[in-house]
Amino acid sequence: MKHLSDLSFLPYMVSILGCLAIMITVDYFLGARAEHLNAWQIINRFLGIETGLEDCLTLRHLGVWGATALMLGINTILGAIIVGCFKSCSVSLYL
Repeated sequence: MKHLSDLSFLPYMVSILGCLAIMITVDYFLGARAEHLNAWQIINRFLGIETGLEDCLTLRHLGVWGATALMLGINTILGAIIVGCFKSCSVSLYL
């Protein structure tokens, strides 16, 4: 029987979701000052919720689907880098 710790994609998913959560939280507190890629605004627009802020640069140029794909792509790359750093440092965190 496989345990969750045996799945090789689990560390990547955790780090990707962690990066996304941090990005959304920071952009929430920055508000309109996050002009280029505002993850809070992108998530709200994707869900159909109006934030009252002017659209960020990414939303204006790529639209909701393109901005969402870019945001998820960036967080996927950052999550993979974090897992790679932990694996290369041989930190024993069940990775």
